[in-house]
Amino acid sequence: MKSVNILSIIEAYRKLSNTLFQKLMNSYGIISGIKDYELNGIESFVNELLKIKNNITIVNNYYLGYSIPQIGKEFDLLRFGDNYIINIEIKTESSIDKIFKQQQKNRYYLEFLDKEVYIYTYILNENKLYKLIIKDSNNEIKEATFNELCNKLFLQEVVTFNNIDDLFNPSDYLVSPFNSPEKFMAEGYFLTVQQEQIYNEIRTKLSDATTKFIALTGSAGTGKTLLTYHIAKESIRKGEKVLILHCAPLNSGHKILMEEYGWSIHMPKYAPNTTDFDLIIIDEAQRMYPYQFDKYIEEVRTFNKKCIFSYDENQYLRDNEKNYHTKERIEKELSCTPYKLTDKIRTNKEIAYFIKQLFNLKKNISNIDYPNIELTYCKNYFSAKSLLQELSKKNWKVPNYTPGTRSTFHYEAYLSGDTESAHSVVGQEFDNVVIVIDDSFKYNSQGDLIADNTYYSQKQMLYQIITRTRKKLHIVIIDNEVMLDRCIDILNK
Repeated sequence: MKSVNILSIIEAYRKLSNTLFQKLMNSYGIISGIKDYELNGIESFVNELLKIKNNITIVNNYYLGYSIPQIGKEFDLLRFGDNYIINIEIKTESSIDKIFKQQQKNRYYLEFLDKEVYIYTYILNENKLYKLIIKDSNNEIKEATFNELCNKLFLQEVVTFNNIDDLFNPSDYLVSPFNSPEKFMAEGYFLTVQQEQIYNEIRTKLSDATTKFIALTGSAGTGKTLLTYHIAKESIRKGEKVLILHCAPLNSGHKILMEEYGWSIHMPKYAPNTTDFDLIIIDEAQRMYPYQFDKYIEEVRTFNKKCIFSYDENQYLRDNEKNYHTKERIEKELSCTPYKLTDKIRTNKEIAYFIKQLFNLKKNISNIDYPNIELTYCKNYFSAKSLLQELSKKNWKVPNYTPGTRSTFHYEAYLSGDTESAHSVVGQEFDNVVIVIDDSFKYNSQGDLIADNTYYSQKQMLYQIITRTRKKLHIVIIDNEVMLDRCIDILNK
């Protein structure tokens, strides 16, 4: 997207044919479409500015209708400076409460840029300007003058960017209830447009007395866990008794939610009686044993409860879990059409491209840079173990392949000493992640990545670990020339 002169935009809107105007907008990268009422508001806003200071400087270098990738958060007008950022929202009409909520939300997204932020809202029907006042305790909204805003615009040390998307890291906005439970409970996050829409639809279904079962699905990085726990939190706030059944070992975030906030979270085999709860949420439902699935279906029906299944069919850790056919049972036996999250939030595109090519030899994507992926080769398990221990000390997360309880698996020879395994990091996310590809990995004749199976699927554990990555990935190859060659090919394309 290119920065624009908003006076020029209005002049083009008034003078050009609709076809040519839209072509001009597309040339600026403004492809979301600016509505007529928004342009009318911008025109009135521009006129007010120029009454105060008739200088081209104050109407130049705006990003119009910018939307953060993967998040869907849109800003009417953004203007960047070395000294501060200015955001201006244009409304035909609105209540003070709605204006304030939007300003708070906009500030949340912009404060990650580490600059002072000034946020204004112009109301066309009132011809008034409102600004967000930042305070240590509680922010507030006040009416502002156009003279004040003109001075801010005039004194701004304006900068523009070839690609404004580079300023925003979508994964910054995905708060994990597990890794940041305090921030989650303190409302230190916002849902994406898609999450908000699905949340509202699920709340509507929950209020319907005939609803028994609801399904929510989404692949890694779509914010499924955040939305699932947001539903739980809001249900608890409404006075409902909520039981979360987590089909994996509980992590430290779960324990904080339980011990400090009184949540009821249990693995299914240790769960209390469901009769004491209004809503049962089954998280990571794809991993639930069939007999447990049958048990809770029967209890929901018998005791007239409501149940939400949250799942990702691709996130299994033993091959036989795939044969539970949980997805099919939810959708067919229970007649549940799942709400599906499709917008990737956490996923770093660089990491996503790498994963696609790593797991299938026939997937080849060219012209991608991989500055956040590192590769190290080790000749044996002993050498790898030393490296993993060193990386762990340098703030890299090194999730282990899950050790056996009754048998010892080959990969236990190089475990890093990290207490968390592929099973215990389910639903979590980390900035810097290390994966290990040892000599058990190879490609089959169809080009699919496979591994010599233990009780757990090492391939699926690798997928679970690698999809926890937010920013940087370090690949450790142990005595495997085939996989080393493939990784080099991917990184050099």
